[in-house]
Amino acid sequence: MWRITTLVLLAAAAPAVGGAASDLPAGPVSIYDGRVSFALPDGWTEIPPGNLEELTMRVAEATGGRTAEYYQHGYYPPTFADDPWLPHLLVQIRESGRLRYGRFLGVDAGGLDGDGHDGLPPLVLDVAVDSVDFDTRRMCLRLEHTLNLQFKGRVRVLTASFLTELGVVAFHFADRERRIDESRAVFDELVAGVTLAPEVAYRPRLTDRWPGLYFFAAAALMTVLLILTILRQHRRP
Repeated sequence: MWRITTLVLLAAAAPAVGGAASDLPAGPVSIYDGRVSFALPDGWTEIPPGNLEELTMRVAEATGGRTAEYYQHGYYPPTFADDPWLPHLLVQIRESGRLRYGRFLGVDAGGLDGDGHDGLPPLVLDVAVDSVDFDTRRMCLRLEHTLNLQFKGRVRVLTASFLTELGVVAFHFADRERRIDESRAVFDELVAGVTLAPEVAYRPRLTDRWPGLYFFAAAALMTVLLILTILRQHRRP
């Protein structure tokens, strides 16, 4: 639950955002040393890395150190100036180790909302996981959350987390609930264009879905060998 509310606290810290930013042309954007690419809509602006670090520190302070999520990249559209810090896109690269995709099969929204509302920051009045879906073709977990903020109202957060051979590359998009339909179309198009280089692209294994496969295969082999040994013994004069 804290990873969800981190995005909310980032939005709540909007007045602290400042510094130079760079306009990005429409087209492919390359990150993660060229191992991940995607296309941004025309006119989007990159959030300076220093601002992302500052906001991460503010979140850690606001949560008493319970949350320390780092975002390597951030972007916002031309309409950003009309509604500070909403909408925005944050990209998070986590090299925390390869995950088995089987753990995400059959997961529903209820299973991800287990924390309830315990320990929410004062700015967050309510949190709900609206939908969850795992795309086995692209090895991508899609989540949608609704958050009720004390000063900003209801905010929707869309997340697409791509499994990699090293961990996860996650795209988080946040916007006000009243215009989420338009924002979802933009986010869906962006996610559809995400490309991972072969060296980090997830390669499914049989044991990802059936973690005990090696054990059962070894047990079956031992059983066959035992039967063959008994048969040989019976055939001897």
